Amino acid sequence: MEEDRRWSEWWARAFGALGVLLLALTAGPVFWPDSDRPAPATAAPVEAAAPDLPTQLEQRVRGVLQGQIDALLNSDEKAWLAPVDPKVRSRYRAIYRNLRGLEISRADYDVEVMARSTEATVSTRVTLGYCLSAARCPAWDSRSGAGAPKVLYDLTFTLRRGAYVVTAIADVKDRNYLQPTPWENTELRFVRGDRVIVAGPPGQAKNLNRVLTAAEKAATVVDRFTTERPDRYRIYLADDKSWKRWYGGKLSKWVVGYHIALNQTGSDIILKASEVLDSNRQLGLTVQHEMAHAVTLVPSTNQDPQKDLWLIEGIAEYIGSTAEQPQRTESRYALQNWTRKHGEIKSIVRPELTGKSDDLTVGALYATGHYAVGCMADRYGQARLLDFVKRVLQRGEELDPASRAAFGKPFTTVDKTCVTWIKQRI
Repeated sequence: MEEDRRWSEWWARAFGALGVLLLALTAGPVFWPDSDRPAPATAAPVEAAAPDLPTQLEQRVRGVLQGQIDALLNSDEKAWLAPVDPKVRSRYRAIYRNLRGLEISRADYDVEVMARSTEATVSTRVTLGYCLSAARCPAWDSRSGAGAPKVLYDLTFTLRRGAYVVTAIADVKDRNYLQPTPWENTELRFVRGDRVIVAGPPGQAKNLNRVLTAAEKAATVVDRFTTERPDRYRIYLADDKSWKRWYGGKLSKWVVGYHIALNQTGSDIILKASEVLDSNRQLGLTVQHEMAHAVTLVPSTNQDPQKDLWLIEGIAEYIGSTAEQPQRTESRYALQNWTRKHGEIKSIVRPELTGKSDDLTVGALYATGHYAVGCMADRYGQARLLDFVKRVLQRGEELDPASRAAFGKPFTTVDKTCVTWIKQRI
């Protein structure tokens, strides 16, 4: 999760009875009268054993789940809810309506039947993989961080009048890092534009159009910095309760918005309503900054993005301020405050932030990254800057080979050049 402050599936086992044909071999030919000749020998028929109980249960549960997946993708709410007990129907209805509102384009699932299951009551662990909008959806992969994003549930199926019905749904305690999602529990409200979907809990419905206006404007800017723009930007406006719950909610105190990649199939942007709605300017800058993460961080094979946080936030600040010179933004004041207390910067690479980082340290990382990106754009051109960013943030290249490939210079040279450039502008 990239944090930003604000300004940022037993196979049906068939036991084939193997027919053993016993042939009586004699030393010489034997002749039989026609009336006494035995019937020709034939192989015993091969019979498949009936599936064991766990396999039967899994097959029947899969039938229910597949029917629901088909209903979800075909916009059939009635069929989606048909095998659901009334006591859990409200949550199922919310999931359905939210996923339809988010333009779900594909869903796959896996199911594990638990040992405590009986024919009357089947306990299962179900994994749902999903893709939203027109994102290119990868083949099923059971690993949480690979393939499509996934959510896990413990579902109980109860046999009623010869059919299985979902009678309980429970969150999994050891679920993956992409839970809880914003769309799992509360029926959201939606607004959509040409490039953006904005969603939030019912209490934020009155603010969604305001966010959409800012986001549509920001999208036209951010799209210019990428050749692989997202099919949709998705923004969730969180109230304080949702902020503490969605995607785990364990955020540093200075975070008022963040971007989270859904594996390699796009991303979500979460905004804290109580912070970002103070002014239209702050809202616009925050939204544009987070959208910049969406186009510079996804897809990515970078195994250790935290070490590159200065560049992650620097390019987001650069795009977020529409490539305006950093010395004409708040970044100037943040860097001035740092240098007055700690002296001049020695490198554009800043140490990683921690939960204990104070506001001055956070501001300095963002500001230094912003200035560094501004310097690279000024000295080497924006196209080479964006190539460098892609190599480091998405391909996971180290700074020096990425610098040599993008700028034709070792990173130490770029670092020294930009330190001098920054000193001249703060």
